[in-house]
Amino acid sequence: MDELKQIGAWAIVIALLGMAVVLAAQDARRERAQRRSTVGGREIRYGPPGSYHPRSSLWFGLLWMWIGGSAALASVVVLSTMPSVPPAAVLIAAGVSALSLLVGGWLLIGYLRTDVVEGTVLERRILITGEERTRGYWIAVDDGSTPVDGTAVSAADYTRVTPGALVRLRLTARGRQLRSLEVLRLPASANAAQAPTPPPDLLVTPVQAARALGCPVEWVPAAPDVPGTRVYLYVPPGAQVADGTAWAPSLRVTEASDADATNALARRLTADRPKRWHHGDQSICRRGMRYLLTWGAGGLLIEGRVDVNETSGLSRLVYALKAPKPPRPQP
Repeated sequence: MDELKQIGAWAIVIALLGMAVVLAAQDARRERAQRRSTVGGREIRYGPPGSYHPRSSLWFGLLWMWIGGSAALASVVVLSTMPSVPPAAVLIAAGVSALSLLVGGWLLIGYLRTDVVEGTVLERRILITGEERTRGYWIAVDDGSTPVDGTAVSAADYTRVTPGALVRLRLTARGRQLRSLEVLRLPASANAAQAPTPPPDLLVTPVQAARALGCPVEWVPAAPDVPGTRVYLYVPPGAQVADGTAWAPSLRVTEASDADATNALARRLTADRPKRWHHGDQSICRRGMRYLLTWGAGGLLIEGRVDVNETSGLSRLVYALKAPKPPRPQP
C-alpha cells in the first residue's frame, strides 16, 4: 500500500513538472511569435526585451580595463613589497590582468567600430514586456538581408521615422547597438492634391499631432459630414486618406464653432449612452479613443487611431488643449 502511495505521489509530481514545462514552452513560443512579423513578404525578427543598451560595450569595456589595470597594479605592488611571492600566484595575477585587458580592449574596439546601414523603414513596433510593462521601441530597416533583423531604438528616434522613410543607421560592430539615426528622406505625400499648407488657426497644430501620434505627420483636409464644422486629419507622410479616414496612426479632428454643430457631435459620441449636454458646458467626454471637448463657443471632436501600446500621447494632447479665446470685438 505504501508503495502505491509513493508511486502515485511521484506520478503527480512528474505530471505537474510536465505541465510546467509545456506551459513554459507555450509562453516562450508566444513571446517569439510577438517578436516576428511579415511586411511585404519580408520576414522581420525582433530581439529580446531590453535590447536597447547603446553604450553597454563602452561601459563593460571600461570595467574590464579597470579590472585588468587594477590587477596589474596590485601585482606590481605585491611583488615590490613581498619578493617571496610564489611564482604560481604571479602567473595567475598576470593571466587575470592580461585576460581582463584583452576583453576590455575587445569590447571597446567593438564599440568604436561602426557599421553603416542604409535602407527603407519597413515597420515600426512597440513591444511590451514584463510585469512592469516595459516598452521596447523597434524599427525594421530593409538592408537587403533575409530575414530582416529589427533595430532597437530610443523613444525619441522612434518618433522621427515612419514606414517608407529612408534612413541611415550607424551601429556598433559588436552587439549591433544604435549609435545614431539619420533620416534621409520621408515618404512622398499620398495626398498631395488635397494637402495644402495648414491654416494658422487650427485648434490642433501639426506639432501637437506629431507628439500625440509619435511620428512625423502631414495635414490633410476632409469634407465635413456635420454642417458648421471643419474637418482635417493628421497622418504619417505617405499614408493614404480615403473618405476622410486613414489607418493607424492617424488623428481626425472636427472643429465646431456653434451650438447646433457641437450638439450634433455630442449626440453622435453619446448615441450608445445618452447624456444630457447643454451648449456652454466646459467638459471632456470620452468614448474609447474619441474625445469631445466642449466650451462656451463650440466644441472639438478628436478621433485617434494609435498603437494599442502607446495611447498616452493622445490622452496628453486632449487634456493639454485649451479652449480658444473669443475674438476681440472690433472698435
